[in-house]
Amino acid sequence: MAVYHLRLKVHSRSLGRAARAGGATRRSAVAAAAYRSGQRLYDDSQGKWFSFDKPDVVYTEIMLPSADAPAWMSDRQTLWNVVERCEKRLDAQLCREVELTLPRELTPEQRIDLVRRFVAEEFVSKGMVADISVHVPDAADGREQPHAHVLLTLRRLDPASPTGFSATKERDWNEREDIARFVAEARKRFNNTGLDSDKAALEAAEALRNVNVWRAEWAAYANRALAAVGSEARIDHRTLEKQGIFRAPQISLGIARHIEKAYGYLKERITQWVAIKHRADLYEEVEHYKRRDPVKLAEFVLRLADMAEGFAASFRKQPDIPEVPHDR
Repeated sequence: MAVYHLRLKVHSRSLGRAARAGGATRRSAVAAAAYRSGQRLYDDSQGKWFSFDKPDVVYTEIMLPSADAPAWMSDRQTLWNVVERCEKRLDAQLCREVELTLPRELTPEQRIDLVRRFVAEEFVSKGMVADISVHVPDAADGREQPHAHVLLTLRRLDPASPTGFSATKERDWNEREDIARFVAEARKRFNNTGLDSDKAALEAAEALRNVNVWRAEWAAYANRALAAVGSEARIDHRTLEKQGIFRAPQISLGIARHIEKAYGYLKERITQWVAIKHRADLYEEVEHYKRRDPVKLAEFVLRLADMAEGFAASFRKQPDIPEVPHDR
């Protein structure tokens, strides 16, 4: 059956954690594009190449909001290096990402067409440059797990600017100011009263936010595509409670697969750690006895060596093989 999944996040330069020794010191829009497209891209600001083994990438495309957009914006490496140059802050937001699960019921061509129509209408038509990558890895159930990554710019095009992008970010793409204020007022009202009517008003206000508009629109686009090919499968962006389904949300197969790999890795590392810990404890105990009575410890070690040699010799000794009489 078709699965609903749409996740939005913003990529910023800050790691959000302490840098590891020898690891990345910050995030990069060029690195993000390289990973999602499966292409080898050079990051001018860091002076390094980014290349990832991504055999599951089946389609990539850069969609521009205007026919007058400069040709260099269609080049992935140039585009994201310019985006990097536009941002001066160490913790600057670089791009937005939309991650979409694509219906298995559609053919590869139909999935690509679905993504292109959705992205063109909901993002590119509003002025964003969209970098699309479609992946089809194997899922935990042995079947395909088709999904798309869409990287979106945060500034409008500006032909008069040296970079080709406007000097400021387009804040309405995060949230329109009037919608944000409307939602905040509705939430405050519901928190004060707890009334069902104010809860319904808050939910209606929340539905106007960009994230929820895009979530609802993706369900509508996907369901129209499924209906067009005669599939009865449908997806729903609403919560299980709103759909009248009363069960705990299930873990995704993709997460389950990663957990299985992580378990195997941790099991191996813990086994190694226990062996090292036992060896260290033994050495510490030997040192303790050495300090108390080194003569007795030496005698004990010699006896252990003799026992080990005898044990090994028992395996080296050839067993007696009875002679088998031959028939005359």
